[in-house]
Amino acid sequence: MATPVNASVTKAFRILNAFTYAGEKLTLAQLTARLDINVATLHRFLLTLQQVGAVVRTPNGAFELGLLLADLGGRVSISDAMHSLAQPHVEALAQQFGETIHAAILDNEMVCYVAKGEGSRSLTVITHIGKRLPAYCTGLGKALLSQLDDASLEACISQQSFQRFTDKTTVSADALRHELRLIRRRGYAVDDEEVETGLRCVAVAVPGVRPVRLAISLSAPTTRLNPGKIREVARALQQHAQEIEAKLAKAP
Repeated sequence: MATPVNASVTKAFRILNAFTYAGEKLTLAQLTARLDINVATLHRFLLTLQQVGAVVRTPNGAFELGLLLADLGGRVSISDAMHSLAQPHVEALAQQFGETIHAAILDNEMVCYVAKGEGSRSLTVITHIGKRLPAYCTGLGKALLSQLDDASLEACISQQSFQRFTDKTTVSADALRHELRLIRRRGYAVDDEEVETGLRCVAVAVPGVRPVRLAISLSAPTTRLNPGKIREVARALQQHAQEIEAKLAKAP
């Protein structure tokens, strides 16, 4: 027998999740259109959420997320939550391919590793959970950047230092924009010896629009990760990314 779900709690979290970024202000009409909830019902929920501090009302009558959520969020590490979500998939992929698998989130202009798995043939890749690398030259970073809207992407590009790590590192904003258009079309990103000579990486972003974005990748020597293998790996990463998205979609 299925466990009963409290519809009011679910609806309250749907309302909170309608705010897609910090500081976003939405009117009652905008929230109604975004959520397809009856105006009177939505207004009643918003008043309750306002009373407990989950949302606040601005002087012009719009709503935004309240400090209660910042307080609650501070009690749970985003990286810990993403680690718990991604680690089983990272380990499964490491076992399937025998290579090094990572998961990371986008943190401003950097990627932050939240999960790592090593297979039987893994290289000694000097990474660890919590390590940060620039987004512009890593497979994970480019996969995550490709998911951003134009304004967010340009804000992120403006923060990139475009340091050269190898002779193949992307070092210009225009070259990065061109590559991101290609990534959007084919559905995966490649770091072709941009961070370390002899090392290639394929990465896929978890689909969906949410404040915290996640991507997964496989890293291997260029001799083992040839063009044909890249496509095979990309398909496997995409499958796991879709499974992660399905888990996220079930969350309130």
